[in-house]
Amino acid sequence: MSSTYDQVLYPSKAFQDTHPDRLASIATLHGLRPPTGSCRVLDVGCGDGSNVIPLAVALPGAHFVGIDLAARPVEMGQATIARLGLTNVDLHALDILDFPAHLGPFDYIVAHGFCSWVPPIVLDAFFALCQRHLTANGVVYASYNTYPEGHLRDATRRILRHPGEGTVAKGKEHLAAVRQRATHALWQSILDSEIQRLDARDENVTYHDELGDAYHCFYFADFIERAAPFGLQFLAESRLRPLLCPAHSREELAQPDEISFQQALDLHTFQGFRRTLLCRADLPIERGNFARHLPKLNLASPLRFVSRSANGAEIFRNDRAPGQVELNHPELLAILHRLEAVWPQAQPLANLLPTTPDPTVLDQILALAAASLVFLRSFDLPVAHTPAHRPIASPLARLQASAGPRLTTLLHTQVQFDEPSAREFLQLLDGTRATDSLGAGEAILTSLYRMGLMIA
Repeated sequence: MSSTYDQVLYPSKAFQDTHPDRLASIATLHGLRPPTGSCRVLDVGCGDGSNVIPLAVALPGAHFVGIDLAARPVEMGQATIARLGLTNVDLHALDILDFPAHLGPFDYIVAHGFCSWVPPIVLDAFFALCQRHLTANGVVYASYNTYPEGHLRDATRRILRHPGEGTVAKGKEHLAAVRQRATHALWQSILDSEIQRLDARDENVTYHDELGDAYHCFYFADFIERAAPFGLQFLAESRLRPLLCPAHSREELAQPDEISFQQALDLHTFQGFRRTLLCRADLPIERGNFARHLPKLNLASPLRFVSRSANGAEIFRNDRAPGQVELNHPELLAILHRLEAVWPQAQPLANLLPTTPDPTVLDQILALAAASLVFLRSFDLPVAHTPAHRPIASPLARLQASAGPRLTTLLHTQVQFDEPSAREFLQLLDGTRATDSLGAGEAILTSLYRMGLMIA
């Protein structure tokens, strides 16, 4: 068994959208009762396990299985698992067409960067696997390239592949030559955008994504239609932003059903990529009433209070990204202050709300969640928020720190540690040293906790 991914390794990392906590939270908002805690998760096209291994570290009570056709990345992932001593994750080099029944069932099935880069027979095999092995209340995550923006990707792909050399350098050289001779202003702008996109990413990604033999874009409605014969239906997208469309937009688009509405939305917003959640077709999905189910979830927020404005509103800054937000609802402010005190841990929303909550507050929480300023959680993550006497950093982050600057947190995000001294300090946090013997300032340790690197 061999694959082009054995010869040219595909860069791997953790994808927060695939976290079972994220999938469970979105499903809960739609009135479903997804599994939590000791769940079973399958990662299809797992590569070297960079997405699934951090999940196994952060969720020790769950079990994870990864499969990939390429044996070399799987072997690399297996070596990482062995070094970490993990017993709740297994990686297998196998063809999805030969998926063994004994590996299932699964509460969550994840396929990121898979569906658009496999032949139709393999995509159908993926849906068939979901039909056979997804539990009754389970959730499927499938990401894929979409039209209408995909038409630009199709054009770029044809140009890159035209020289027939099979190398990224030759393909990009040809693309640049086409741009140099282009005469139409719109075409020039499109080519400039595509060249900029390709120059900003790893060439190994371009080798597989644009030069690979198997490549398919989908109209959203066609993708859902293809999944339907396998007993699967559209649940939602893994990100809240597409779900929180103004009511007047839905009315203006005047579509007869959810699939038609979502497809119309893609056409209006020039969508190029979807992160779609599917579930079994016999489950009743409740749409448009998130506030009813929101109190079932826990909340966490990286917002930090900065100052109070002249009009009495409070200004918060996001710990994880540039930008700030100004808010003035007393009930919401009280919630955010309580969440700030325990970040990156979460609190049950039901415990933060009065007996009769203001519907406006629930709507504002959903809006903050759509902007990644509040995070909805269904799972308990073993992440600490205050320095311990003998601090323990994530074993995966400690291992990664010995090899390079990019670390994966217990929140399934990436942080960059460019300073070798910072990485060396992190490796010392194995629980054997008292805080006062580490020689680090309180501010440094606090920052590590707020990044989600420290185990409770």
